[in-house]
Amino acid sequence: MPPINDENAATVTAETDKKSQEDKKKKKKAVGGDGKDEGPEATMSEEDLELKERLETCVSTVSNDSNEEAVTAPIRLKALDVIVTELRGATSSMTSVPKPLKFLRPHYDKLKNLHSSIDSDAVKDNDMLVLRARLADVLAVLAMTMGKHEDRESLKFKLSGKKDYDTLKERGETSRIDEDNLASWGHEFARSLAGEIGQEYNARVLDGADPDDDTPFADLLDMVDVIVPFHVTHNAEAEAVDLLIEVQRLKKLLDQDAIDENNYARICLYLVKTADFMSDPDDLSEMLETAYELFRKQKQYYDALRVALRVGNEEAISGLFSDCADDMIMKKQMCLLLARHRVNYEVEDDDDEELNELIGNAHLSEQFLKVAQDLDVMDAKTPEDIYKSHLAETGGFSRRRDTGGPQVDSARANLASTFVNAFVNTGFGQDKVSSGYRCIFAI
Repeated sequence: MPPINDENAATVTAETDKKSQEDKKKKKKAVGGDGKDEGPEATMSEEDLELKERLETCVSTVSNDSNEEAVTAPIRLKALDVIVTELRGATSSMTSVPKPLKFLRPHYDKLKNLHSSIDSDAVKDNDMLVLRARLADVLAVLAMTMGKHEDRESLKFKLSGKKDYDTLKERGETSRIDEDNLASWGHEFARSLAGEIGQEYNARVLDGADPDDDTPFADLLDMVDVIVPFHVTHNAEAEAVDLLIEVQRLKKLLDQDAIDENNYARICLYLVKTADFMSDPDDLSEMLETAYELFRKQKQYYDALRVALRVGNEEAISGLFSDCADDMIMKKQMCLLLARHRVNYEVEDDDDEELNELIGNAHLSEQFLKVAQDLDVMDAKTPEDIYKSHLAETGGFSRRRDTGGPQVDSARANLASTFVNAFVNTGFGQDKVSSGYRCIFAI
């Protein structure tokens, strides 16, 4: 047998690989394939392939390209409901791009053309009107990732669907309208839609619409009234406030039943902190007044007084005191706050002389000593207790007297010790430095 060189071995290997690939293609043809590489579908799991085929079948049924008479509007609605169910289940908690959105991406333009082809004559039938309304909902969700950001397609489709739903209400078909039509699509969709609402609002204002009039923005404000409670109830209070600020309707926050004792603190804190970044004085005043009303609504009179003093609304003091007439502890806290702000206010009740004394800081020293006694810090401290120079012998200037050399009094060191002693023991009424003649002589 003749020896096989390297060139012959390489030729034999290439022919073997080519033959094996041809055998694989023949096997694929035998089972109904075309023998070509299927690309991404080859890496899909059986569940993904099944989902993709189901969605494509539903899209084909909804579009009804062949205009089959057997494919009636109710059948198309059922196919569309399958798509709606898959999208809602995938977008309720979105951590990545859902698979239904990926599989429906190639059909986005086809569904858009279908929506535009359903004219006013076709929607005289209620089934076709429901079909166009639900198709607009689906396109609004798809436009969240497939539409152009500057075109605001998601909002346009949502507004179109809302008009169709309003028409259904006029026709008495309320049973065919989803009550939670917006929130059921998930938080990401609601947040994306809120951003487009803000852009559309600003665009209409630039076109000449009056911001103080609700009529030019009625369709947008109707959606705001749905998105804001959804954000508040899903721990996204900051996004709800941002949306109301964007559409200049912050007072709507006071009408929200979703604000309770569990979330009012986060909302008010966000309002107070965000107010620092408002360049317009009117916006600043509106944010603080909204926080004041929310605090007062939740019976947090101390916090309401704090915000009122920041705004400079001293007229609200009397109202807050009357609201908490039965809560003496709350009154005392408010009096201490007024004393801290040096507000000249007098409680008119004859039985509340103690409150007036608190406002005048008559018991400030007594209260300070009481707190110090409770904290067990009444013992006077020496400057050495603050310096702790025995812990740092090798670093810096040593203030200890027993350094081994002659004891030399430094005027600067004595002056520093005097200041330290004054600040540390301020308010306690006693200290250990200024009680002797030597310290005074040294200074």
